[in-house]
Amino acid sequence: MENHVGKGLMAGLKATQADEVSRVAHFCSDYKRGFVPGFSHRMFEKTGDRQLSAREAGYRAKR
Repeated sequence: MENHVGKGLMAGLKATQADEVSRVAHFCSDYKRGFVPGFSHRMFEKTGDRQLSAREAGYRAKR
């Protein structure tokens, strides 16, 4: 994936935890849009709890 959304998605899939808002503020919005679903998918794979991963995705998207 050559674009910013794809790079964010791949980073979200590899992340073990999400960084603080202040640390990701310098990334472009497309990167952040890709990171949120990637991270929530990773969380779903790790926990198996669909509601928890959806709630976390909503929380991250809002911030």
